Amino acid sequence: MENQMQAWMKTIRQLFSPETLTHLAQETGFIQRKRALTAEAFLTLCAWGDGSLAQQSLQRLCTSLTLRHDCSLSSEGLNQRFTERAVAFLREVFFLLLQRQRPLLWSTIQTYRTCFTRLRILDSTSFLVPADYGEDYRGSVSSGAKIQFEYDLLSGACLQLCVQSANDSDARFAHHAQHTILPNDLCIRDLGFFSVAALTEIDARGAYYITRLRSDMKVYIKENSQWKEWDWESLGNQLKEGESVEMEHVYIGHERLYIPRLIFRRLTEEEWQKRMAYVRKKEKRKGKALARQTLEQKKYHILLTNLPQESFDGQQVYSLRWQIELLFKAWKSVFDLEKVKKMKKERFECHVYGTLIVILVTQTFLFQARTYWQQTEGIQISERKALDVLQSYWQQLLLRLSKEEISLSSLLLLLRKHGRKDRRKGKETALDLLVKLGIY
Repeated sequence: MENQMQAWMKTIRQLFSPETLTHLAQETGFIQRKRALTAEAFLTLCAWGDGSLAQQSLQRLCTSLTLRHDCSLSSEGLNQRFTERAVAFLREVFFLLLQRQRPLLWSTIQTYRTCFTRLRILDSTSFLVPADYGEDYRGSVSSGAKIQFEYDLLSGACLQLCVQSANDSDARFAHHAQHTILPNDLCIRDLGFFSVAALTEIDARGAYYITRLRSDMKVYIKENSQWKEWDWESLGNQLKEGESVEMEHVYIGHERLYIPRLIFRRLTEEEWQKRMAYVRKKEKRKGKALARQTLEQKKYHILLTNLPQESFDGQQVYSLRWQIELLFKAWKSVFDLEKVKKMKKERFECHVYGTLIVILVTQTFLFQARTYWQQTEGIQISERKALDVLQSYWQQLLLRLSKEEISLSSLLLLLRKHGRKDRRKGKETALDLLVKLGIY
């Protein structure tokens, strides 16, 4: 395990060396001749500056460049450096990091016996951007950006990441990622990514899925060679709060796609109130009320899966999807991803890719350290706490990688002391569930 962590640090040292960064900057056209603003200084400013690139004034950013890199630029001079080529440079750094991350984290998980090749969780997170970005960042009400992200919960490896306009289709993105699904993968997806075609292909590839049913999708039961529409309202009225029932061998949509299992659960009053608060907020934002039938169906949690019933509790497996929401919350609270003031579009995009570079560096070490402490002492690490610690640590030390080695032991001890997951009475952690379900 320690070898993989040292390998990630070596990757960072190599990729973030002045020579490699200068070469990448020249390849992308960001640097065409010798300038006061080096590739290393620009990456530092966008990724590890004193505060968010999207919140600081140009004057303060120039001051930071002077103090850290002895680079003197005027505010307008710096603003002119935020170009499409600057964005291309940071994007190239990010995707090169991503290429190195995957094999490292996959090799880590191979020391464990898991019953799935990968446990893939796909979701997106959106945030508002200045209105003058026009067609590039359209939203349902105002301008917005969206990040599509899929990762393997078992290893932590990032499988897909894409920056899009806020109103780009989640289902379309999922369709374009289908070719990466391997036999025995488990795909956990929310409503926005639902499509009959996606479920058909996942099953055809020898993989598993668990997803929520879209409210406009009809369910059918076959009785004596006759199709009968499922009356979910009648069944729901018979259930008590928190009670669930499973149905086998159902069919959905006009295609009559065969679904091995449907899990139908009535929400508790507390869960219902939380869901309705979210629905009302969404209705207000979009200025559009949901239909009565859709609102009625919100009282229930309906899951579709092809997982074997005798092996897996579908509701517990689906609850693992919440882990990606915790990562998104950390991205926004620790790394200030969504805090964007009015600025030119290219500077905003440099902020996004600079922040994603930091997230990838720290998140990779988080997943490695999580496995290390679980393996050696049975300690569980909190993603939110660990990312907070790592962000502070890397910000201090990454700037002088060429001058000294990062102390792996001190970093691990910091996470052991300050990143330990809190135990709540009666609450199971994601790792508890993975072990309980026999996945990990």
